[in-house]
Amino acid sequence: MKKIYFTGLLFIFGIVAISCKNEPAVNATTVELTVKNENGAVVPYIPVYLFNTSSAVEAGKTPARAITSGITNSQGLVKISLEKVGNLDKEPTLYFTVLERPLSLEYKVLGTLELKVSKNQPSIISDELQISNRKLQYPYGIIPTAFDSELAKDEYDRWKTTQIVNCSGGLRVIANPSNLTLVEAMGFGTLLSAYAGDRTTFDGLMTFYNSKRTTEAKNMMGWKVTCDGIVERASATDGDVDVAFANIIAYKQWGGSYLDKAKEIIGLIRNNLILDCTVNGSNVKILAPGCSNGQPYGGCGETDIMYHTPAYFRVFARVTGDQTWNQLADDTYKLLNASANPTTGLVPDWQTASGTPGPAGRVGYFGYDACRAPWKLALDYLWNGNTEAKNWCVKISNWAYGVGAENIVDGYELNGTPRGNNGLNSAFLGGFTVSMMANDYTKVNNFATVLARLNDTYWFNLNTRVLYLFALTGNFWEPDI
Repeated sequence: MKKIYFTGLLFIFGIVAISCKNEPAVNATTVELTVKNENGAVVPYIPVYLFNTSSAVEAGKTPARAITSGITNSQGLVKISLEKVGNLDKEPTLYFTVLERPLSLEYKVLGTLELKVSKNQPSIISDELQISNRKLQYPYGIIPTAFDSELAKDEYDRWKTTQIVNCSGGLRVIANPSNLTLVEAMGFGTLLSAYAGDRTTFDGLMTFYNSKRTTEAKNMMGWKVTCDGIVERASATDGDVDVAFANIIAYKQWGGSYLDKAKEIIGLIRNNLILDCTVNGSNVKILAPGCSNGQPYGGCGETDIMYHTPAYFRVFARVTGDQTWNQLADDTYKLLNASANPTTGLVPDWQTASGTPGPAGRVGYFGYDACRAPWKLALDYLWNGNTEAKNWCVKISNWAYGVGAENIVDGYELNGTPRGNNGLNSAFLGGFTVSMMANDYTKVNNFATVLARLNDTYWFNLNTRVLYLFALTGNFWEPDI
């Protein structure tokens, strides 16, 4: 039976409860609570549940057992009516509780405010509820409340069941047709399994990745392969960047030698694929699309903004101590500003370093490469507060909101003219939804509500769907390394 996901569920990675007890204080038709974190800062857009049972027992930390709930506003304030509590003559003790739920789907208590109420009280109770140890959050941006980690976990399980197949002792992510695997799919798969804490799947994917590395790609993976062979021996940089970063997440999950593997792949990218270009008289670093016959191809005259994930690059700089990665992260916005439409914010799949769309016969509109850019660039705001990422995300998400979630198609000219032929799918809608995390609570929940209902089956759309769901639920965290 298909599950239904209700607005107002919570989703964050949790730890220890804080219990704050107040003496018999006030009767009220409404309790007004300001939720604050351990540093005293207000916590916006987080659900608060009202229970008649302490959070020390299961019934007091299961949202389905709550009397009612509310969500804090931008100032961290929530108003919860006691109308559903029933008879106050018995002076019940009520528990206002904040929960979070990671991909394990086990609710954790972040904080509880205990109130004893009676009928002989003023109409409003005002108090504070302090929470601590919140894990599934970002330093910046807005996490929607339209769904929680349950949807992300269910879709991860569906992805794993339908998209992962065995191959000669390893695992590969299928593409279209299903006998093919692309390196970008291996990037998707390693990211998902690492963040999901699924070590068996991650290790199986890395076994396959390592078996398909080629001399032509300077020991990176051939970009198109089968279980038994290699169709295209050249590399595709986006997949190798994702695999390198996924190994950093794997190291944070399990320790061991994953960080060494990450550094190895990062070194290959650094030494072979970062190029210097001159744009308007200044030096700009870009990523070449890949290696072919041991040499980078494309470059200043042919690159792809989606291959640039500045939030990852800043982590690469910390891991290696090489500040070139920070420059590459910063220069990503020079590429972005050179090609983004000034009204819509839309960018082409392919461009020159100076911003000309569609070089060398490549796609020059917002297609199945560029649709990932809103997610990848939004991470630099969610993790680092980068204002250039925020400004672009606000622009492109405002344009998308004007189109309407139900009306998004799979392709646009840079001026916003639709050119997609396959209708609504998660690859496009999900990217715009993640970009709205830098924008507005109402807008991101509007798009997230529609995204929750989709049931993508095409490999690319399902892979990106689950990645976006991890980001939207707070499960795509920055590694503290």
